[in-house]
Amino acid sequence: MYGRPTNISWILAPLTVALVAFIAYQTWLKPKADQPAVPSNLSEGAPAPSGGPSPLPISARPPDQPIAREGGQVRVLEPGDVPSSKFANQLLAIRDSIEKENEEEAQAKLLALPQELIADQRIRPYTAILWNNLGVLKEKARGTEAAVPAFKTAVSLDPKNPTSHLNLAHAYWELRDPALTPDFLEKVMRLAPNNPFPHLALADLLYEKDDLAGAALHLDQATERAQQDPSLHAYLKAVTTRVKRTEETERNFATRESSHFTVKFDGGEDYATWSRVLEILEDAYRDIGQKFGYFPSKPIMVVLHTRNTFQSATGSPAWADALYDHILGRIQIPTQGALTDEKWLARVLRHEFVHALLHEQMGVQAGRLPTWLNEGLAMQLAGDPWPDIDQFVQGEIKLISLTLLEGGWGSLPTEVATVAYLEGNSATLYLIDRFGMHKVREILGYLKAGQSIAAAMQDQLFLPYDQFQRQWVENLNEKLRTRRT
Repeated sequence: MYGRPTNISWILAPLTVALVAFIAYQTWLKPKADQPAVPSNLSEGAPAPSGGPSPLPISARPPDQPIAREGGQVRVLEPGDVPSSKFANQLLAIRDSIEKENEEEAQAKLLALPQELIADQRIRPYTAILWNNLGVLKEKARGTEAAVPAFKTAVSLDPKNPTSHLNLAHAYWELRDPALTPDFLEKVMRLAPNNPFPHLALADLLYEKDDLAGAALHLDQATERAQQDPSLHAYLKAVTTRVKRTEETERNFATRESSHFTVKFDGGEDYATWSRVLEILEDAYRDIGQKFGYFPSKPIMVVLHTRNTFQSATGSPAWADALYDHILGRIQIPTQGALTDEKWLARVLRHEFVHALLHEQMGVQAGRLPTWLNEGLAMQLAGDPWPDIDQFVQGEIKLISLTLLEGGWGSLPTEVATVAYLEGNSATLYLIDRFGMHKVREILGYLKAGQSIAAAMQDQLFLPYDQFQRQWVENLNEKLRTRRT
């Protein structure tokens, strides 16, 4: 995620210029037909998706979602005819239970199969298919973690079945399970030589270890195998370009480590900065981790760029003063002159650390976290001193619907990005103040389980998403009315 705009001091006076530009930006955009009613002082402007800002160029496929999950990467195998044996009726009954989605009954029957049957080399592959299909059923009913034992059993019964191996690899990848090793993925590659996923997963492991050259090699191989999926092919090409650009930029960088961070920097220009950066980050690790109730499980990479090379190296928008690269899993900031403004340096590092923390906690479902909430939590947990909207608004303004602030902000003009950050901060502050941080953590848990933000709010707050937005706006208007009296 991108850091806050480089300099917001100019908006802390009357916001008239920024808001005029923002409203002008919206005048040619069509409001949504289902836009909720809003109070008179503050209103929700809702540009239609077709006319609004385009998503980040890297997001041809959301990188935080399981690749082609909807397209059937976790696959049911067709059992076919039951092998002829005295146990045929038992196997047929298990197959029927799975097809009827009776998960508990199917598992009980599979566990009750006699060892004599399981040892029969003619029947083992069929039994493996049943365990694989039970795993798919479990995942559908209770999530990925519940499916792992069934997929593992399927793999042990039929070590040559590519589908059950792919299913197990997907499950490990989603769970960030240490069992997803290069050796295991190389075995999956041999069994499924034309499937792009194991190459993508191995690239993921390699750039976590900062082996960008190796990651680029496997991304190229994944791209070659993704010809039949245009969106995946485009995504892989974009990620490969980013990885290769990063590898070239950082090739001669020095590296320093602390307990929880690895810092890379241009030794010739940034050597004096890295020790202070590590001190700030370790403070953030303790402070923010305690506030949020979660600590990263592995070291976080932080890359320090010169001011002149930051945007070209990261591809970030002109208004950004930092970046959490959720694909490569690293915080990237410009540091030229950073030691002369340590408040700026601490604010930016803490902000981006929150993004890294959220991304790790959410795992492959991080794409379900709306950007307005992601940025709002970064500002609130990092102690980022943004004011609430009511503190400086003058007159009636239009707010962007939170629904339209769920996706990427990288293509927003500076003025609109400023309003988006203000809204994310304000809506998140209202969410925390009204419902408490424990409810926010529960909402994140629902998002991690695959729910939408609307479903998570309904389940946890007993409040429809549009009503939450309406109440937040009403709260802002009440603050405005209080200030004017």
